[in-house]
Amino acid sequence: MNPTSVSLLDRLRAARPDDAEWLRLEAIYQPLIRRWLGRVPGLGDEAADLTQEIFLVMVREIPRFERHREGSFRAWVRQITVNVLRNHRRRHLRRPVVGLDPCNAFLDGLADSNSELAREWDLDHDRQIFQKLQMVVRPEFSPTTWEAFRRFALDGLPAAQVAAELGLSVNAVTLAKSRILKRLREVAGDLLR
Repeated sequence: MNPTSVSLLDRLRAARPDDAEWLRLEAIYQPLIRRWLGRVPGLGDEAADLTQEIFLVMVREIPRFERHREGSFRAWVRQITVNVLRNHRRRHLRRPVVGLDPCNAFLDGLADSNSELAREWDLDHDRQIFQKLQMVVRPEFSPTTWEAFRRFALDGLPAAQVAAELGLSVNAVTLAKSRILKRLREVAGDLLR
């Protein structure tokens, strides 16, 4: 397998649980999951343990994950998060909550793929993954190439302006964008689709 042309998800399917690819997945997803667990009403200090529990489920289930549609992987991670939280609540609630339970309402909203909360998760997921993937691929490119990409693709400046300011041709700027986006897609694979 050539790691430059196989997505992270494909490499994870072939990796042992102690391989560096799993550490990469954890580094990508841990901040996202921790941030969302911090929003769960009444969860408190258990977020760190639950983050690890969610990650363990991901490790166990990734070999069986199949992409069926746009956003399948992020929806899959979201559903694992909801399931782990619901299981945790069942194990730790000594008495049923009377009346409206803000935690259940939160989890129901997160589980519903058409809810505003699920859409917020999707946006947060894509933002988080994109930031982490940039950190992964950035060392593969020269500082000038990366700067051309950042200013043209991310900041939205005109290619001619970026080219003039960096002393490049317009073609070099558009090529920098194309090469880096291609590499980001290769590394991301199903994580962003």
